Amino acid sequence: MENYRDLFSLEGKTALVTGGTGGLGSAIALAFLQQGANVAVCGGHPEKAAGLADYAAQAGRKFLSIRCDIQKQSDIDNMLNEIEEQLDTLDILVNSAGMNRLLPAEDYTEDAFDQVMGLNVKGLHLVTKAVGKRFMIPRNYGRILNLSSVKSLIGTTENYIAYCASKGAVNMYTKQLACEWGKYRITCNAIAPTFVRTPINSFQLDDPAFYKKLTDRIPLGRIGQERDIAAAALYLCSDAAEFVSGQVLAVDGGLTSMQ
Repeated sequence: MENYRDLFSLEGKTALVTGGTGGLGSAIALAFLQQGANVAVCGGHPEKAAGLADYAAQAGRKFLSIRCDIQKQSDIDNMLNEIEEQLDTLDILVNSAGMNRLLPAEDYTEDAFDQVMGLNVKGLHLVTKAVGKRFMIPRNYGRILNLSSVKSLIGTTENYIAYCASKGAVNMYTKQLACEWGKYRITCNAIAPTFVRTPINSFQLDDPAFYKKLTDRIPLGRIGQERDIAAAALYLCSDAAEFVSGQVLAVDGGLTSMQ
């Protein structure tokens, strides 16, 4: 008889969550710790992960919070050296780091466009390539999860030209990597959330008119919660999803079904 009890456990696994010092990355890191994983997070302000470090210590998990600019190869190399020294290996990579610049398309400067594409696409690739070559391909195992957005699937009248372009690129990156690295038993998937309250978008969600317009388009009648995204991440990074790869899962309350 098949045993389904432990399919969602991450006991014995080690994960890296980029952008894991805040927002959705932090929620995913906490969920992984609670499910038994050892976790490293990286970002520009590693001190922001103090709460995660405290939880990990209480739970008896190994935890690292590392300063890293994922657009710099030297920073990535130093981070992976520290992870190998302290945690030994990596089984799971969650690419959660991202940014947006709200500007109309006609006013989007070269620098602004490069900033968004640089972090959301180039940085994602540099980390993924490094983790894959160093840890996952040699061991013939890995789970890679990219944070996309419903804005990769549908347009908006708001000023998201570079963000939408970058997340559309993330979707195709996810599908292509799943094809290329499937031979190494590495899965690659993406989550495409609708709005979840984070520091990057709270100013929009605090506008009652914006909030109502948004939730009126969502069949379940609310915005996302951090646990919605963390739960999807747990599934896609666990052994329960070992035959799921190249997929973009919309965690959106049915929003994209309404378009």
